[in-house]
Amino acid sequence: MKKTILAICALACFAQTGFSQKVEVKDVISKHLASIVGPERPGDLKNVTAVGGATYTQPSNRQRQYPGKAVMVSDGRKLAFAMTFNLDGYNVEQIVYDSKKLNVAFVRPGVRSALGEYLFRNEEIVKEGLLGGVLSSVWTFRNPDEKKGSMSFDGTKKVNGKDAYVISYTSKGGSGTSIKLFFDTETGRHLRTHYRHVMSAAQGRTPETSANQSDSIEELTEEFGEFKTENGLTLPRSYTIRLVQTNGAASRDFFYSLVFDTFYYDQKLDPATFEFSTKY
Repeated sequence: MKKTILAICALACFAQTGFSQKVEVKDVISKHLASIVGPERPGDLKNVTAVGGATYTQPSNRQRQYPGKAVMVSDGRKLAFAMTFNLDGYNVEQIVYDSKKLNVAFVRPGVRSALGEYLFRNEEIVKEGLLGGVLSSVWTFRNPDEKKGSMSFDGTKKVNGKDAYVISYTSKGGSGTSIKLFFDTETGRHLRTHYRHVMSAAQGRTPETSANQSDSIEELTEEFGEFKTENGLTLPRSYTIRLVQTNGAASRDFFYSLVFDTFYYDQKLDPATFEFSTKY
């Protein structure tokens, strides 16, 4: 009996291993794309505008939340993303990509927010169509013919209680940022993107001072939920962004919670939408 049980367990493990090996990146992407556009969609998506509310939680006071507004506009390979808050020293976050150049606004002369600075330094996140996921027409999987980074299937993992396929993405620019994308195994919906970048500690003047230096780690996480179908497109209504910066025992945690309640599709957009403003 014991041998029979062991044989069944071994067979089950083999079957599970064989199943996971059959999953390929192209299969995950195909299922994901099918989860976005329904048969009732009237033609190709030209552009999309998402409007809603935003809440910012700053690291110095985790109990204090600052409400504001958010808008994300995308047209082909162009993206404009902005958030406004009634907060001194940080009343606007503005990220504009005109398909060639990325601009990120200063929140005060010469200084960007922690999020803005991170995206500016890791511009491939925007330029390669990762920021905002499927909320944007720039979304990397919507443009399969464009040259982009390399991808590999990395198994499955739980995301908020759901089984998710994991795809590891390596930027074509080779920035050194570890990027993983998570897709619901059942629906194909994009649930999360996680970015992790490690900056080696600076060399001290002596071996003793060098030993006291710590690597700096930056982790950015985007999460998507509350999917709803409208105009033949299934898009998330909730979108959160979390940036955690760690150096030794010190850590800063920036959190944004967005809820988009209004969408506009295939509009005639003003070209100025993707012109960068330097106002603070």
